[in-house]
Amino acid sequence: MAASASARRPLPAIPPRLAGWAVALVPVLLLVLLLAVFAVVDPRIAAPLNLRNILLQAVPIALLALSAHVVLLTAGIDLSAGYAVGLCGVVMAGHLSGGGGLVLAGLLGLGAVLAVGLANGFLVGVTRLPPFIATLGMMTVVQGLTLLAAPQGMVLVEHGFLEALGQGAVLGVPVPLLVVAAVAAGLWFLMRRTRFGVRTYAYGSDEHASTLAGVRRAPQLLGVYAVAALLVFLTTVMVVAQVPLVQPNLGGITLLLDAIAAAVIGGTSIFGGRGTVGGVLVGAVIIALLTNALQVFGVDPSAIDLFKGLIIIAALVVDVAMRRLHRRVTEAPG
Repeated sequence: MAASASARRPLPAIPPRLAGWAVALVPVLLLVLLLAVFAVVDPRIAAPLNLRNILLQAVPIALLALSAHVVLLTAGIDLSAGYAVGLCGVVMAGHLSGGGGLVLAGLLGLGAVLAVGLANGFLVGVTRLPPFIATLGMMTVVQGLTLLAAPQGMVLVEHGFLEALGQGAVLGVPVPLLVVAAVAAGLWFLMRRTRFGVRTYAYGSDEHASTLAGVRRAPQLLGVYAVAALLVFLTTVMVVAQVPLVQPNLGGITLLLDAIAAAVIGGTSIFGGRGTVGGVLVGAVIIALLTNALQVFGVDPSAIDLFKGLIIIAALVVDVAMRRLHRRVTEAPG
């Protein structure tokens, strides 16, 4: 009987700091493992020039993944973000191709994505539509607006500042990587050192408890989707800076799925309340590494999407398992 009772004894509680470090290390270990395996299969993948290309390919994924991260922290999702990149790019390119200035083009693009973000925030926060339904509908709306705003199809955007932003380097470090580092640092500060960030984590962890503590649903979600929209704008700027050919499908579903996969692989929970900026960046590099390696191996593009889909499913399964384990150890008696 004593042995049976001992077998049913719950797991001892794990210190929150130790559990946090363990979760944060998982994406890093996965990245190291994948890089080692791919390098053994084909040494070209670990070549310095190719590693540099992988990091540059990860730039737009990382920026949009940070946008997805902010929304996922509230147990929400933004399916319109990929197409909002296209809308923003088309608006900016249309103004620039007409002889307009870069600053006004940027403001117009920012206004377009902020309108989309605030509309999402209103639908989710005020009308209380499920985030999946609200942003799925907005995705269709944004796709239609993008096609209406781009009757000329593909536009070549040529501007010295954008060229320097996408192709330049400072002390040998590519400017796009410096941009991602600056954006990530700013978002880390916002989410970890401000009331807005603390309330976002609290809302995602327990909506009812956070409401009792004074977090107002509508303003909080409007702010979350507005921050996510700002990151969509920054994603667009870097995409256009790296590849100055703007067309309606500039972002689309491919970039969106890469971003969501990067956020989830990086440790951001789809159930809200858990995730780090650093983990998202590692997740973005993992997705870029996987894409690059499969291309080097000569895998068909459609098969690459299949692998990405399987990785998303695996990441979601791990997320569910981690959530159950976390609940089990935290509810165990000390």
